[in-house]
Amino acid sequence: MIESHRTFRINRIAALSLAAGLLTVPAVQAQRLLSLPEAINMALENNPQVKVANLRVDKQRALLPSALSLTGPELIFEAPTTRHFEPGLLMPFSLPTVYRNQRKVQEQQVQLSQTEKQVTTNTLRYNVRTIFNEILYLRESIANYRRQDSLLLDFARVTGVRQRVGQISRIEVLNAQSQQREIRYLLDQTRARVRSARIQLGLLVGMPNDTTLQAAGTFGKLAYSTPFLSSDSTFTRNPLSGFYRQNQRLSEANLTLEQKRRLPNIIVGYLNQGTAESPWLYRFRFGMSLPVWGWVASSRIKAAQTDVAIARTQISLNQYELQGSYDKAFADYLQYQEALDYFETIGLLEANEIVKAAQDGYRLGSIGYYDYLLNIQQAFKIRLGYLEALRNFNQAVITLQYLKGE
Repeated sequence: MIESHRTFRINRIAALSLAAGLLTVPAVQAQRLLSLPEAINMALENNPQVKVANLRVDKQRALLPSALSLTGPELIFEAPTTRHFEPGLLMPFSLPTVYRNQRKVQEQQVQLSQTEKQVTTNTLRYNVRTIFNEILYLRESIANYRRQDSLLLDFARVTGVRQRVGQISRIEVLNAQSQQREIRYLLDQTRARVRSARIQLGLLVGMPNDTTLQAAGTFGKLAYSTPFLSSDSTFTRNPLSGFYRQNQRLSEANLTLEQKRRLPNIIVGYLNQGTAESPWLYRFRFGMSLPVWGWVASSRIKAAQTDVAIARTQISLNQYELQGSYDKAFADYLQYQEALDYFETIGLLEANEIVKAAQDGYRLGSIGYYDYLLNIQQAFKIRLGYLEALRNFNQAVITLQYLKGE
């Protein structure tokens, strides 16, 4: 009786310990499905690059009051009557046109930082769309490898039966098993690529430590309503084009400012050079600074003119690079559109027929294991080619959207 009671207590303690242990184990995190629009919105809100771009805009806005950059007053002491020192104050001023143009330059700088932010957001949209396209492609590739693995597993079982009844040799069984293990290896490699792509997605949306993110949606052909032209010289919606145009406006504003700065400055001051009874009017000083050192202003103006020329050249260079990238993306679009038309009308149907015919032929003994393997590999090679063509087609559309700023 005592022994049974002792055993009951031990079992009860063990059960309570097990329950407590289970309660301390963290629950498995549920997978979080993200659609493409949700991922883009999260990236535009949480990505550190956007936050840095916002801070740059805030910095330039904070500098707007500094456009009225007044030189500090000079406090001086002189003894005009040689009896005692009199305090004086001198205050130099630039002409109002200088302060007005300094304000314009700073406003152009604010707009430049805003267009720089647009460049960042356009690049982020491109990267999120690219990684989504890659994840969906890899997911379909895994499904394709699983179907192939299932067929090869069935093939390996049939081959083992034939080897036991003496129809085929052991080397043929080993070959079949080797083919299946190769597919398992490719399947594991593809799963590793998916994990890597999910990490990249988390970094883009500003959640680098979140391992629950999953791309939602089906892997299909992207629709794009904007007509494509083989030669499109208009990239007005591309933020990079806007950035270089704004940079030109900033350079031109700087040139105007340097031209205004070569004008004389005004000096106003106060100093009593007479006795205490001297009239107030004659205690004030008025004057101007003479820009006799002309080479200083000339060199700054020439440098500003060079900046304007550089900005204009950058616009032409950017247009040239965008046009080249657009032509390449458009050529890829046409190429993979033609490939998809082939796979959708002929290739995939042939792949299904090849698999069905190979399975029936091998079971009936009309073809050997070697021919069966060749046919299976050919069928899944066609399917994999279709998935790659679809991924490349979508990537071409994504690139065209990026270049057009959409």
